[in-house]
Amino acid sequence: MQGRFVVFEGPDGAGKSSQVEQLAQRVRALGREVVLLVEPTHGPIGSEIRSRAQHGPPMTAQEELELFVSDRRVNVRDAILPALERGAVVIQDRYFYSTAAYQAARDELGLSPQAVIELHAWAPRPDRVVLLDLPVEVGLARVARRGAGDAFEHEDRQRKVRAHFLAMAETEPVFRVIDATPAPAEVAEAVWDAVRELLEETP
Repeated sequence: MQGRFVVFEGPDGAGKSSQVEQLAQRVRALGREVVLLVEPTHGPIGSEIRSRAQHGPPMTAQEELELFVSDRRVNVRDAILPALERGAVVIQDRYFYSTAAYQAARDELGLSPQAVIELHAWAPRPDRVVLLDLPVEVGLARVARRGAGDAFEHEDRQRKVRAHFLAMAETEPVFRVIDATPAPAEVAEAVWDAVRELLEETP
């Protein structure tokens, strides 16, 4: 059976983590192996990214980009490709589209989202990108309610990030845009409608 690669993207507070878990349960019920991944990873490079985003010292735009790409290379080599090769369904929370949206929102780099995507010509392309979209103020209110927050969640930057995601969705055929403002169960049904054709295949 063919491996499948599904990526969840979206602004902070869109509910990616819970939707990843719900989709994983549904796919497992089909008898498929599911591999859940996240970027930044929990490896040494990804852990450094998370720590510095929350506690500092601040990363320059170039340093941030280089760390994300390095972390991704390890993730692709050690996790994504082996899982796809054995026919698993890989469901990942964030991929290089997030890097494209967030890095392009840092004006000092001078990179467009497309330029960042082109830096990842070596990386496997997802079969589907589920973009969970919602207004920035709604997402940040959700983030505030759960007591989270880091350097990636400033409002002005989030507005740019959302705009970049939506622009990518218009040009990248693998994207499906899902309204993330309804109740989680309703969002989960919309997610399933966006991916079921890939996953309900027969051997």
